[in-house]
Formats: sequence, C-alpha cells, structure tokens
Amino acid sequence: MENIVIGSKVKEVKQGYKRIEQEKKNEQKMLIDGRNRFHKEINTSKAKSLNGKQKEPTESTTIYGQQLLQEGIKKVNKKIDEFISEVFSVNSNTKKYATSAIYIVKCIPVQELEKKDTSKWSGVSLIALKTVLDSITTGCTQTKASVKIGNSLEDEARLLFFKENDAKTYSRTRHWLKSKNNYRYKKRIYVYAMNKHNLEFGVWPKIQKVHLGMALLRLIESATGLIKLQPKTEGYLNTPIYVEATEETMKWIDNKKLHSEALKPMRMPMLVKPKQWTNPFDGGYLTHSFKIMEDR
Repeated sequence: MENIVIGSKVKEVKQGYKRIEQEKKNEQKMLIDGRNRFHKEINTSKAKSLNGKQKEPTESTTIYGQQLLQEGIKKVNKKIDEFISEVFSVNSNTKKYATSAIYIVKCIPVQELEKKDTSKWSGVSLIALKTVLDSITTGCTQTKASVKIGNSLEDEARLLFFKENDAKTYSRTRHWLKSKNNYRYKKRIYVYAMNKHNLEFGVWPKIQKVHLGMALLRLIESATGLIKLQPKTEGYLNTPIYVEATEETMKWIDNKKLHSEALKPMRMPMLVKPKQWTNPFDGGYLTHSFKIMEDR
C-alpha cells in the first residue's frame, strides 16, 4: 500500500514538472505570437492596399507613430507661430507665403487667435504631422502629401465656418454623425447640411492647397528633424521630391519597434499555479523573458 502511495506521488511530481515545462513553452509561444501580431499590425498600417482594395497608409496610429505625433506637435506649434508672426510683420521678407498663412489662420477660431499660447495651432499641426507620419517609413511624394494636407485643412476650415455661422445645425449634424466612421460620407453630409441652410463656404483653389501643404512640410522638416525633402530622378526630366524619414528617424523607429514587439503577448491561461508575488516586479508568469516584458 505504501509503495502505491509513493508511486502515485512520484507520478504526480513528474506530471507537475511536465506542466511547468509546458507552461514555459506556452509563455514563449505567447511572446512569439504577440511579436507576429505586432509586426502584422505595423505592416497593415504601412500597406497601400488591403484585400485587393486601395487604402491610405496609417502609420501615425502605430506605437512609434503615436509617440512621434505627441512629441512633435509642440515643436510644430512653435514653428507655425513663428511663421505666422514673420509673414505678417511689417518688414517681412516672406510675403510670398502670405496666402498660406491666411489659410492656416482660417482653421483657427477667432477667439483662439487672440491667445499667445502656441497650442492654438495644435489642430493644424496634428493634421500636417499625421499626414507625414502616415507614410513615414514608406515615403510619399511632396505633391501628394501637400495636397492631402491642404484638403484636410480645407475640411477643418469648412467645419469651423459651419460651427461659427450656424452652431445649432452644426451640433445637430455632428450628433447625428457620431456613430458614422466613413470620413467621405461624413464630409458629404456636412456639405449637404451647409448647402441646405445656405451656408456658402468658398472652395480653396487646388494650387493654394498645394502651396499650403508645402509650406507646412518645410515647417515640420525644420521643427522636428523627422523628415527630409529628397529629390529622386525617375526618368528624363522627371525628378519628383519625396517626403522621407531621416536616417536618425529610421534608426529610432527600428529601436522603438524592437523594444515594443514584446509588449502585446497573446496571453493564455496558465497551466500551473502562478509564482507568488513578493514585490511589484516578481510573480505571475514563470519565465524570465516574460518578466522583462512585463517590467517595461
């Protein structure tokens, strides 16, 4: 009888060791699967097509894109503020940028313009930076990026015009569109509502939107050092300028991805009792690599 009990305990111990080993393997698999998911999400954000359909890159939504966006806005705000002040100063040598400066101002509520705080330019900075960061590692022509920035700022100015001239209808339309996610659909509805209430917002000339976008790209380049405007020869008399990440930016992004890829493991239930917590950094999962991931 005693031999049976001992044999049963030995078997139980062996099974316990097997579960521990399997748990360690599971934890490694969780990390690997998490890394794969992380890189898949990044590749999807960089893609210009998905399931056979064209799409715009959205790298600004990645973990590195969000950090660059947050850190860049204040710098771009300050640079825009300096730009506006310089253009409208009496002895300015930058009068050729006056039209772009005027269009930037049109995106800001009148009461905000009176403030000295540079955060008033955050909406403009956000739109311009987001456009740049959406294709930060894949590159984009200066013309395409400029048009996108100009179009987005025109939409921003249109909504501001709507709000300032018919706040009640604007609020009602905005509330109705709250559950809608399609940007183009929402734009059509806003334009329809404005037309229905005889609110005429003058369409911005395309060439002015391109100039506006180009001005903001130069400000971003100067303020952040994230990008460079790089000419590329693509044939006879064809040398488009591309918006590209600088070498320093690419190194930072690669390092950020390396340190972030283990932050989203595909968590599974543990097969054994978790390690007891003796301090805020020790306990739960068994393997050292998982502990390092949790400490970040």
